[in-house]
Amino acid sequence: MTQRGGQPGNQNAAKSRLFYDAMRKKLVQEPHRLNSVVEVLITAAEEGEQWAVKELIDRIDGKAIQANTLENADGSPLLAGIQVTFVKPNE
Repeated sequence: MTQRGGQPGNQNAAKSRLFYDAMRKKLVQEPHRLNSVVEVLITAAEEGEQWAVKELIDRIDGKAIQANTLENADGSPLLAGIQVTFVKPNE
């Protein structure tokens, strides 16, 4: 079984995969239950529940990238700023 998510060597990865698999199987077999959960989430967001609004945004747009994790493809940090220096030419 392939580990899904988590850190390498994470002993909890297999356990969380078991839960994920069981939950997915149940929701595939009974899709009306998933629809009920989605309805509750959307209703809670409409009523102003911040946790529900955040969950919807995270699920639709993806979680926001943390500022400290931004890097170039080669792993080097992104350019954080530009410094301009004016030098008086020698006459």
